[in-house]
Amino acid sequence: MRRKLFFNKRSKLVFIEAVVITCGCMLLGVPLLGSGFGKGTSYYEVTLEGQVVGSVKDPSVVEQAFLDARARISRETDGLVLADVEYSMEKIDKIFGSTMDMGMLTDAIYEELHKDVLTAKKKAYLIKINEFTLTVGSYQDVLDILNATKGKFDTENEFEIGIVSEADRELNVYTAQVRHRVDLQEASVASAARRPSVRAMFPQAGIAAYDLSPLVSDIVTATVTEELLRQEENAPEDDLTQVAGDGLRELHFSEKVEIAEAYVSQDQITPVEEAIDLVTKDTEKNQVYEVQPGDTLSVIANSHDLRVKDVLALNEGLSDSTVLQIGDEIVITVPEPELSVVTVEETTYEEDYYAETEYILNDDWFTTDTVVRQEGAAGHHQVTALITRKNSTETGREIIAETVLAEPVPQIIEKGTKIPPTYMKPLSGGRFTSGFGRRWGRMHQGVDWACPVGTAIMASCGGTVIQAGWYGGYGNCITIRHPDGRMTRYGHLSKILVSSGQSVSQGQKIGLSGNTGRSTGPHVHFELFIGGSQVNPLNYI
Repeated sequence: MRRKLFFNKRSKLVFIEAVVITCGCMLLGVPLLGSGFGKGTSYYEVTLEGQVVGSVKDPSVVEQAFLDARARISRETDGLVLADVEYSMEKIDKIFGSTMDMGMLTDAIYEELHKDVLTAKKKAYLIKINEFTLTVGSYQDVLDILNATKGKFDTENEFEIGIVSEADRELNVYTAQVRHRVDLQEASVASAARRPSVRAMFPQAGIAAYDLSPLVSDIVTATVTEELLRQEENAPEDDLTQVAGDGLRELHFSEKVEIAEAYVSQDQITPVEEAIDLVTKDTEKNQVYEVQPGDTLSVIANSHDLRVKDVLALNEGLSDSTVLQIGDEIVITVPEPELSVVTVEETTYEEDYYAETEYILNDDWFTTDTVVRQEGAAGHHQVTALITRKNSTETGREIIAETVLAEPVPQIIEKGTKIPPTYMKPLSGGRFTSGFGRRWGRMHQGVDWACPVGTAIMASCGGTVIQAGWYGGYGNCITIRHPDGRMTRYGHLSKILVSSGQSVSQGQKIGLSGNTGRSTGPHVHFELFIGGSQVNPLNYI
């Protein structure tokens, strides 16, 4: 059965319109299909590191959009960003698809690049102090570290940190220098008269730079503001403040500080607070110490807050029994920061002082004979000195001015010039048989050496023979008076070879050993008199 379609008037009109539109579309589409999506039906898809970021009709805008996005990243990032990122385009033949204008594409590329910045290598600054190195994120961080080190000793902020280019180095390497503000003012004003100031070194950090050539080439002063620079360039020469009186005169770093630009990942950069702590805190460092008079291992260890075993551990071959000699060098450890500061301070003070002792020489006296002829008295003076310190420890003092307020009185001492005589054992060989002291219930006033009869007996010291002959229990005996007033006695001799009043020299043969007098066997009895009384000869020979 055939079905009828019933249309009212309005329905017919709608149907007719739809047919017309459909036919129009077919008429337009058929040529396109026949030409394979010809010109005007394609667009370009932009890919960044494998990620589609957008599409455009005009491929010529892609390059500019990429450059604009990179420029925006650079403006927002401290320093130069190195990110190995490339874009690519692919032509897409489709009838339908959304596209972007250049501004929209720039935004899309920027968003994608911003993700890469987080892991890209950034411009940083490598600080090298001897073998110690660290990397910080900005030039200002470098200055903060150096100023924190300087600030502990420059409480009035009289000195400024400068960064000097090393022109002879192939890479961009700089060193840190410290200049007094007055010196820097004078140099900058003098330089301004010759040439304009420069701003070339680190423009991205907003650093003002003085052209101080030929005094210092390319010095950068971080603490100088634009306003201060204008003031100094316009200041008359007689407005400059001269350094005078007490105060800090010099300040410099003990170690050479080198600074170089580097490109590193974020995790290699040390935060500035941590970097300051690493540079300024004390750490144990090895140093060579030269042994001074009076030094022992314990004295050296105690003076450096060490234990003797610590010093021994640092010095191979050193032991508790080692006798140190003046001038010997040993290794010790001392607490020092990575970067040390040396200062020279001018200081004026008053103190007592003493004149050098004056001596009257007496050729008739021995060097052991002295008499004070005048007592000394302290004087008083005002002194201006330059005191050098390293990390607050004084290392030197130079007096540059002195005003005497009260003259000192020197001590005057008369002393002898003659070398005191020495004493030797009166025979060669022999066997020691009896010492000085009580023996057999009585005092033994000398010492005995057993020896064969006829052994040569020698003068223990030069002098004059005052007795030679038989002398009671001593048997054949010789007594000699010496130039220092002392006397020696030689008993129990078998033969006497000198006579009373004769001068003898040290070591001269004066007799032969024997067994005369009160003796229990062949030997020589030897006595030494000081101040008229016998003393133990073994303490003097």
